[in-house]
Amino acid sequence: MTVSTGEAFSSTDALREIWPVTAEVPAGKALLNGTRAGVAYTASGGFVTSRSIGGITMSGIPAGGVGLDLLEVSVATDGSYEFPVATATATTANGVPVYAVITTGAVTGLTLVLTGNTLFGVINNPQDYVPSAAGIACVKIGV
Repeated sequence: MTVSTGEAFSSTDALREIWPVTAEVPAGKALLNGTRAGVAYTASGGFVTSRSIGGITMSGIPAGGVGLDLLEVSVATDGSYEFPVATATATTANGVPVYAVITTGAVTGLTLVLTGNTLFGVINNPQDYVPSAAGIACVKIGV
């Protein structure tokens, strides 16, 4: 599952949309609607999580976006987000296309390799940006 590690440049409230999903997703999940890229701004309506406290795990805790139905998600369609990007380095130039790897209809990874993949966004690292880990880059969507 390809999930953002953080928002580098915020999205525009007025450009957020509600998209259907085929499985419940967490906030930050990379999504495609046709050829349009998006990032789950909230978890989908029926998303549940687990918490461990003192060695006991509680599961099935509702964590979906407020006001969303099952299999609906609030999606940011612009902004820049930190994602794991295969083959990206700290010196990958801004503007380099980033492609989504699709497996059974879901984004399962991001890469700089075009072959067989769908355009997701472009590298958009701020000046003096230091990735939080190797293979992490800021990806601008809505371009």
